[in-house]
Amino acid sequence: MKQKKLHALLLSGLIIGPVLGSGIIILPPVVYQTAGNWALPAWVIMIGVSFIFAYIFGFLSILYPGDSGVTLAVRHALGKNMSILTSFYLIGAVFFGPVAVLMTASEYISPALLSDPVFTAFFLLCLCLFFLTRNVSNIGRIAFALSSVSVIVLLIGGISTLLFFRKEISVMEPFDLPSFGYSLLLLFWTIVGWEVIGNYSGDIEEPEKTIPKAIAISVIVVAVVCLTVAAAVQFIDSAMIPAGNLAISSLLYPVFGVAGKTIMSAIVFSLCITTYLLFVGGVARLICSLAHDNILPKIFKRRLKNNAPVTAILVLGFSHVVTLFLISNNVFQIESLIALADGFFISNALIGIIAAIKLLKQKRLKVLAILLGLFLFSILLFSSKIVLSVLFIMAIMAFKNQVNLLKSTAKFWR
Repeated sequence: MKQKKLHALLLSGLIIGPVLGSGIIILPPVVYQTAGNWALPAWVIMIGVSFIFAYIFGFLSILYPGDSGVTLAVRHALGKNMSILTSFYLIGAVFFGPVAVLMTASEYISPALLSDPVFTAFFLLCLCLFFLTRNVSNIGRIAFALSSVSVIVLLIGGISTLLFFRKEISVMEPFDLPSFGYSLLLLFWTIVGWEVIGNYSGDIEEPEKTIPKAIAISVIVVAVVCLTVAAAVQFIDSAMIPAGNLAISSLLYPVFGVAGKTIMSAIVFSLCITTYLLFVGGVARLICSLAHDNILPKIFKRRLKNNAPVTAILVLGFSHVVTLFLISNNVFQIESLIALADGFFISNALIGIIAAIKLLKQKRLKVLAILLGLFLFSILLFSSKIVLSVLFIMAIMAFKNQVNLLKSTAKFWR
């Protein structure tokens, strides 16, 4: 029987879910509190960057289709060690980032449970780890359905807020580069997920036509949702909201009243859980594949009968328990976890962009890739010194191994 292929609309649906993810819940209030009235310009810039990012990575997926996604293009352009480095950067990001997702869900539902947010997040973590060891073949479709409901609800709330609960636009405060740059670093969280295009490239109907169409649809939807929600958070009249609480649930008050918080809690819970499952499940499989390539210890090869990579799942879960412990001792906050994870995500993306500069033939795409690389590198510099040091050491080790490999190969042929 002929296998069904993904058309543009379905592919865009699979892209939109992971791209919006928990970021649409976490970031609008955080970025506004960080950048003030400069928050909306930061969103506009990052939406533009996300279009270029998706456009370039979409073309890489067309050139090198397969389940490995962008890693295959990196290996072809830059060698095995650099592709391994991209994998380790992605693993490093998932050591921290998903905990921000769990804490976001926890902060919405823990008041109803009369529980400490960290304890609630630990309970959610255990629940997610249980699901990850099950056969969850339809998790992508479930995530898409929940994301679609979230998009509709958020648009209704955002538009209603802008129409009926809007405050007068205040004068822009003085521009502060460190705060604005840090906001851009946080907003890279909204770009994470475009790499999913490459993972589906082997199952796409006419990739040369379908991928550009899906990118266009996805960018429009993501841009409309993000800018509507960000504008609503920035211009909402907090005096008209109970307790003046600046949170995404406030946007639902004009339509749903006090029930808006309960509705948003259910949406946040579902959206964050599925986001955790998608990213952690994918990286657990990446870890397992690295073990099969003898890059990581053999113990990570272990799978359950339903093919779940149990050792990798448990190791990632343990890292998240440690991170929760650090949060409980005020070492981390949600926004600092996002900034930390984004440092690794950006580094992973930069290697993909370098590969794109080498592989893409069109001058226009090369120029866009160079400009995108320079922009991402500039916002990476707003990461903490510790993160930058770790990223630099990992890159030096990979580069050193690459040089040694080239020397060995040259010696062999001589």
